[in-house]
Amino acid sequence: MKTGIIISATPQNSPDILYASGFNAPDPFVFVICGRQRTAYVSPLEHSRATTEMKSGIKVYELVEGSIKTTLKTIVQEHPGTTWTVPQEFPFHLAEFMRQNSALLACPENQLFPERSVKSGKELKEMLKALRLAEKAMAKAVEVISNSSVDSRKRLVYGKMILTSEYLQTVIDVEILSGGGIAEGTISSCGKHSAEPHNRGAGHVYAGQPIVIDIFPRLKNSGYWGDITRTFVKGRIPRQVLKAYCAVKDARDFSKTIIRSGAIASDVYLAAMKILEKHGFKTGKSESGNYGFFHSLGHGVGLEIHEEPRLSPKNNKPLETGNVVTVEPGLYYPEWGGVRLEDTVVVKKSSADTITRFPTFLEIE
Repeated sequence: MKTGIIISATPQNSPDILYASGFNAPDPFVFVICGRQRTAYVSPLEHSRATTEMKSGIKVYELVEGSIKTTLKTIVQEHPGTTWTVPQEFPFHLAEFMRQNSALLACPENQLFPERSVKSGKELKEMLKALRLAEKAMAKAVEVISNSSVDSRKRLVYGKMILTSEYLQTVIDVEILSGGGIAEGTISSCGKHSAEPHNRGAGHVYAGQPIVIDIFPRLKNSGYWGDITRTFVKGRIPRQVLKAYCAVKDARDFSKTIIRSGAIASDVYLAAMKILEKHGFKTGKSESGNYGFFHSLGHGVGLEIHEEPRLSPKNNKPLETGNVVTVEPGLYYPEWGGVRLEDTVVVKKSSADTITRFPTFLEIE
């Protein structure tokens, strides 16, 4: 049986086409792998640039009659009986069109290119750029909090303005934009908002409450992501927040010591969970919602912010040298908020190399 791969997408929406072609364009194009041959069909506007910027060995043509559908139809007709594997995000209307033209289609359960989970030196350099940009933005957020005073209602005041989560997000996003990145979904949640891991935060920022800041920029040119989370408290630290912080830091730091090539992802997750439980923190569900540690310990990072491998209780596969994963345990309680600490590590043969350089501290005076 003859098999091949077809992707039709914009690189901004498809990490697979960006990975396979190395070409970043604003318009969708078609990328084909059939046997040893790799071919791209691009807009006439992009043809000249594509011939010089695509990865070596890729033949570049203009879209047939300037049309994605006509190009796909032509490819199917030129390779009768071929089963074409498409990525999970392949447009349904294009899949239906190909089937109407006698194409046989298949879709993988996981990543189209499993090799994406093992990063090359070139990829790692791009990820380091993204991470350093995230750290620079984190430092800017800390500067704003540090330079804020506290009013009689324990609200932070920056200059003449009551500090809000939205303002912190703007400060972070502007810093990332000025450094060549794109920030979407930046989290700066305070107090009870921080009890929800992906609550972006809204409203006033208060002293004496946890402030969870999660920054994950994507580089505009290469498409690679960085990811970092820190938790801070301005002024006096509540006892329960300090206790949770110490537990989370302990879980993060220990987890990093057992990550290496061959380590089972679920075992690393369970080790972190046991440490949190040893510190006296339980996980469960109440009328107020989930509490404790109720997300995975981490995830792969690359051309997607969340990709394989996952450090989750459901992943019983071993880690490999060259994997880049986050380690981000957290504790969340609706009554007072949450604590999360996130570093990024590279899996080595006998250890994990922490590539996050931003310091870990809780108190901001």
